[in-house]
Amino acid sequence: MELTQKANLSYRLSLVLYFCLLASQIAKVLWLHPPQNSIWMIASFTIIPLLLPAYGLIRRKPRASAWLCFILCFYFISGVLDAWFITDSIHGWLITLFSSALFVSAMLFTRWQGQLNNPSR
Repeated sequence: MELTQKANLSYRLSLVLYFCLLASQIAKVLWLHPPQNSIWMIASFTIIPLLLPAYGLIRRKPRASAWLCFILCFYFISGVLDAWFITDSIHGWLITLFSSALFVSAMLFTRWQGQLNNPSR
């Protein structure tokens, strides 16, 4: 596979997984496990960090994808904790799956797009 094709495939996969993770976070906070008090405050703390690199990710910037990988660590931990403590829900497993797959695809996109942008490296 050519480097451009690899970058395009990882970028598309990153976008799909990004929106899946975003939708699952919205579903968790608003419908599946809504908090008792201050639902909008909890929703903003869980959704806004995912929205921070959205502009750069949509504009296909490798730096935004790299920052997304740092942010995903918190969602991975949250998904593992949900899978461990809320055993009757599959949502924790989905967040863990989405965040880890998104981490891999975003990191591959960062690498391959960075190589395309700077061919001298």
